Amino acid sequence: MTNKALSLHWWLLMILGPACLPIATLAEDVDRARAIVEAARRLADGERRWNDRTQELKLKIIDRRGGERSRALVIKIKKYEDDRTRSIVFFSAPEDVRGVGMLQWADPKGKDEQWLYLPELGKIRQISGAAKRESFVGTDFSYEDLAVITQILDWEDTEARVAFIRDEEHEGNPCHVLEFTPTGKDISYGKIRTWIDAKELFVRKYEMANKEGQTFKTLILNDFRLIRSIPTPFHMEMRNESSGSRTVVDFTKVTYDSGLTDDEFTQRALERGL
Repeated sequence: MTNKALSLHWWLLMILGPACLPIATLAEDVDRARAIVEAARRLADGERRWNDRTQELKLKIIDRRGGERSRALVIKIKKYEDDRTRSIVFFSAPEDVRGVGMLQWADPKGKDEQWLYLPELGKIRQISGAAKRESFVGTDFSYEDLAVITQILDWEDTEARVAFIRDEEHEGNPCHVLEFTPTGKDISYGKIRTWIDAKELFVRKYEMANKEGQTFKTLILNDFRLIRSIPTPFHMEMRNESSGSRTVVDFTKVTYDSGLTDDEFTQRALERGL
């Protein structure tokens, strides 16, 4: 091939490349993304496996002007077959929110159900539809966010497409950036990006975005500590990129496999409280 022909060949490749190459590249990115997710799942189902978890935490809600409100919570989670989970959350302080609770039955391959209990009303309200997008008791987490972050790595292709975006460092840690596009799940976000630690295969960061990729919220997890062989974040921060507010979470106690029973994840338990 002459130099002139070679130049023409590369010029055509540059022009036609964007139309032709992404098909193969996309397939490779999907395969790589699924391999990363599957490797993370194998760890979660193997040496990092746990059946139930209890967490005590404190959080600060900081508005865009710097005003702060503090809360204390207890969260209990139990795992079931087919990656289903049940969790219950109670506010323990301050007094004006003490006893407020939320129960969630999450199914990554089916319908998620959530219920809220407000002591002053003495009744349980099921959270559904648009209500799932609402703030969880004044924090920067929505009810929907709580479901997403507990189950996203358990979504199958029927729930969300996943693609590898790039490798990059996050706070000095090499990470794989994956992008999930919900399809079979009733999720308001068009895309959810995750930064998965390249070595340890746990999520260090989430970005919740619209279909065009504009980020609405950013959740960062750090201060990971090994409890048994399970990397556990003791600090989290959810930033609302639209309002400028943020919620800072610090865990004070985390316990695995204390033998939580099914009775602790019912509407009756929600009414009973702490």
